[in-house]
Amino acid sequence: MKKKSAGILVVMTAALLLTGCGDEADKPLNQMKVEKYVKLGDYGSFEVTVDTVGVAQEELESLMSSNYINYVTPEHGGITDRAVAEGDTVFIDYEGKEDGVAFAGGTAENATLTIGSGQFIDGFEDGLIGVMPGETVDLNLRFPDNYNPEMAGKEVVFTVTVRCIRPVEMAVGDMEDVVAASMGLNGVSTVAEFQQYAYDYLESEYEYNVQSGIIEAFMERCEFKELPEEMLAPYQEMWSRVFSIYANRFQISLEQYTAYFYNSDSGSLIKEYAENSLKQDLMLQAVANKEGLKISDEELEQKLLEDAGAAGYATVEEYVGEGSKEDYRNDYMNERVLEYLQEKTTVKEAGQ
Repeated sequence: MKKKSAGILVVMTAALLLTGCGDEADKPLNQMKVEKYVKLGDYGSFEVTVDTVGVAQEELESLMSSNYINYVTPEHGGITDRAVAEGDTVFIDYEGKEDGVAFAGGTAENATLTIGSGQFIDGFEDGLIGVMPGETVDLNLRFPDNYNPEMAGKEVVFTVTVRCIRPVEMAVGDMEDVVAASMGLNGVSTVAEFQQYAYDYLESEYEYNVQSGIIEAFMERCEFKELPEEMLAPYQEMWSRVFSIYANRFQISLEQYTAYFYNSDSGSLIKEYAENSLKQDLMLQAVANKEGLKISDEELEQKLLEDAGAAGYATVEEYVGEGSKEDYRNDYMNERVLEYLQEKTTVKEAGQ
């Protein structure tokens, strides 16, 4: 994986970050003299280059299709009028038995398998070529000698039902509400809602890319003083938690995660990200101070109420948890400053 740029850290999640520190302990950024640590460069205009300006229709339809086809069924969108061929991805139910008794790990329902991938033991995938969706076949197979000790070399029978063949792509006009509703996306029960959901996702990704470009360009124009360790500490704690969460998802150590995905030791990576996160926050707050941008108490409460509801919390207090509302004010302020800077930005498409 390509190493991420620590200079592009648009809008941190305030719930993870405590902003007060140092001689101004317990003070949020909007009450600190951030100008002691950053000298702002010119922000009269920016030019940002992105792969695609806005949301391209082709990209939208491709995103919808690639997700939708994973949820087709024999009754809704799955191919059922031809036999399975090499390269097809099929939805199957199967049960493996040895001497008529099902063995552990040999049974599944609605599993996906690409014919020719070599995912299953020899003979399994080839045995499905020519089978029509809806048909059930018995495959008499033998586990290889170098398989796990429990099944190595054993003769077994897999009873396999081909449910349907997954289409390679699906036009938006051919999509069905019942499939869109089955995808488990919040607020999506129709194709129209799915289309809006996909559009919003791509739009947010586009906005992120634009804002990342602004942050990167602006940080290069600013001068930063040496940052006190006590100011960096909460940012380091936050990034340590973030990277640890991802490491746990891969069931590897923090050191293994940062070495594999970032080609760095965890200490250096966490420090790098912490420094750039703090610089970004100081820089954006300095702009807010200079331009008189604020998040009022009333606006803070309203935004928290809306975000708490969207996240499924009954109250703002449950949403904030052990954190501080001021942490969220900092987050919302970052968003406001970025919106302000984006108004001064010319966005160009790559290659133009």
